[in-house]
Amino acid sequence: MNLHTDLLRQARHLAVREPRRPLQASLRRAISASYYALFHFLVHEATSRMFPGRSRDSLRYCLARAFVHGDMKRVALQGSAPG
Repeated sequence: MNLHTDLLRQARHLAVREPRRPLQASLRRAISASYYALFHFLVHEATSRMFPGRSRDSLRYCLARAFVHGDMKRVALQGSAPG
């Protein structure tokens, strides 16, 4: 299983663990885990497209380490700018 899948599963677990009065900490950790799940999903998809095939796992891992949250956010915001 991929890291992003595990993180999303963890987020879901934290979000529903206290159904009546969820702890603020559980909700915040669920949101954080969801954010990192999305980040790792995007990295996984990008590196898999650049280096397809199981024999290229080491190349994908090295490339994945080069992704930076701030850079990804800036690119995403550029795509949503009006005009």
